[in-house]
Amino acid sequence: AGFTKESAIEAKDLVKPAPLNDSTTHAEVHNVYGLMMAKASYEGMLRQRPGERSFILTRSGFAGVQRYSSVWMGDNQSLWDHLEMSLPMLCNMGLSGVAFVGCDVGGFAGNATAELFARWMQQAILYPLMRGHSAMTTARHEPWVFGEQVENICREYINLRYQLLPYIYTLFWQAATTGAPILRPLVYEYPNDSTTYTLSDQVLLGSSIMAAPILRPGIEYRAVYLPEGTWYDWWSGELYQGPTHILAHAPLEKMPLYVRGGGIIPMGPIVQSVDQRPLDTLTLRIWPGTGEFTLYEDDGNSFDYRTGAWATTTYRVRPEGEQFIVEIEARSGQFSPPSREVIVELVGVGEQRFTDDGTPQNLVFG
Repeated sequence: AGFTKESAIEAKDLVKPAPLNDSTTHAEVHNVYGLMMAKASYEGMLRQRPGERSFILTRSGFAGVQRYSSVWMGDNQSLWDHLEMSLPMLCNMGLSGVAFVGCDVGGFAGNATAELFARWMQQAILYPLMRGHSAMTTARHEPWVFGEQVENICREYINLRYQLLPYIYTLFWQAATTGAPILRPLVYEYPNDSTTYTLSDQVLLGSSIMAAPILRPGIEYRAVYLPEGTWYDWWSGELYQGPTHILAHAPLEKMPLYVRGGGIIPMGPIVQSVDQRPLDTLTLRIWPGTGEFTLYEDDGNSFDYRTGAWATTTYRVRPEGEQFIVEIEARSGQFSPPSREVIVELVGVGEQRFTDDGTPQNLVFG
């Protein structure tokens, strides 16, 4: 309700029992307000821009709000505790069916330190909704106000976020079609591993990328749990065999990041916005092991995907003796991505011979 503290009624909500015309109490329908507001906004945008997808952002909602809107976690603070809290909060929302979620990077209320802002920006590349936002009464929170080191860190991680968009966009498709969360607690992928049951400071982006962010000031080392299977350090390519605990070195410019063995991560070029389309180069970054990934694509703007204008391409990798087999299935769907260069980058593979059905080809090795 639109009451202020200076009004005769100081309460900022409806005074009980606040019955509706049919005698229903407001308390019975209060939570539906956020849902209906999001729905009304969505339908209004459809009338204004028929055929174009809209972006709606809401703080409140109800079951089903994911049909209309993204959600952010409300007015957080520039505190290390709030940085740490964001991971389980966002994961819980994803497990509840609301996948398109995020929180204010750097904190909304209060003044972030340079270290807190850098660590938050690193973590935020994992959020389905990555958005910086702060109150007008706080110090400025643009990356460049924290000094050259933090600005460079923010640039590097924002660039990585843009490069990961083909992978992240596919995770959105998975969420829309299967309900699978985009940001996942480890227990989601490893339900039989009791170590993951109370692990809330590590997360998975999809099933292949795992992050162990730094959540406290002055920390350059942290324990990381690697579940069963092979894992590779994103930055160094170092191989680990799980299940195991390791001690990760994480200076300010580094967030511990790992990829499951057999991971196939489609990546685009560094761009300044998603409007820089088409993304004319697709890089398949592949780690040794057995794995599969289906890339989803559409025009990114219209509703034509609902009538078949989408494309999926499945990529598979497996070891076979001393060989490393990469299979690319024929594309499905009626959408035709623009003609582009596809780079296959094999991480940690030293042998530089490649054949395409027996024909020698060039490959990029990481």
